[in-house]
Amino acid sequence: MQGIRVRLGTTSVLAVAVVLIACGGPASTTAPSPMPGVQIAKLEVDASVTGGQVAHGTVTLSDPAPQSGLAVTLASDNPALTIPSLLTIPAGATSGSFDIATTRVSIASDVTISAETGGARRTASLRLKIDPAGLTPTARYTLGFSALRENRAAFTTSAESGFTVSIVSADWLAITTYGNPQPSIQFYSPAGTTMTGEIRITAGGAPFWLSSLDFYSSTTKIPYVIEGSLSADPMFTVINVLGNTFGAFVRTANPRADTPVDALVIRLSNPSAPCCSNPMGVDNIVLSR
Repeated sequence: MQGIRVRLGTTSVLAVAVVLIACGGPASTTAPSPMPGVQIAKLEVDASVTGGQVAHGTVTLSDPAPQSGLAVTLASDNPALTIPSLLTIPAGATSGSFDIATTRVSIASDVTISAETGGARRTASLRLKIDPAGLTPTARYTLGFSALRENRAAFTTSAESGFTVSIVSADWLAITTYGNPQPSIQFYSPAGTTMTGEIRITAGGAPFWLSSLDFYSSTTKIPYVIEGSLSADPMFTVINVLGNTFGAFVRTANPRADTPVDALVIRLSNPSAPCCSNPMGVDNIVLSR
């Protein structure tokens, strides 16, 4: 760079002339910002699929793929899924699709699938569901709450034979002095009110079958609802009213005993008489797995 002083009258002005190098150089010493490359705008996959079936995914780009095409690396965090490790999106295209092969699973799970290129990474979740076809139970269990020791202690949850019984609504109590045989679990409705008591049964995500259970009420009928779901999909709903059991436990069969579930909800309505509170309870939940 060379400075040249020009004198005009009594005023001096310093002009800066840029001398370019022989091969030609930029007029500015600041390099322009590089244009961003084509990136992954989004990754979309089917929300859910039953194990053993094929799901689908789509990678959408921020701009058309360059002349040489664009390679996108794909991966998943579950070996029950098989996807191509590389998806090539052709020149000028703004998206590309791929198949997701799955195998049958014994427990439903959420699988994360990722797509990456040029340092940009996107993820999407797919729910891999249990296929009920062909499932058969191999053993039978009766949940009789035998581990309960303290009478009228608050009951919140119990684990037995690989199953978990947990309370959803109402204040349930462990009753060690009465059952079919004792103990059992019960909840109360104050006089002249109706309380709803609800319990939930699971087996660590594994499928199981409900055969029957014993219901009890002291002085009232027992309106009940049994709901079963598998991989979060409803499988059955049983709504019925058991007549007054006159203070006894009565075995109630599940009309959908051939349907597998991985979550079971039992909901009892306890309409106590105006005179006095009423206990209502459950015992001997017969399950297969």
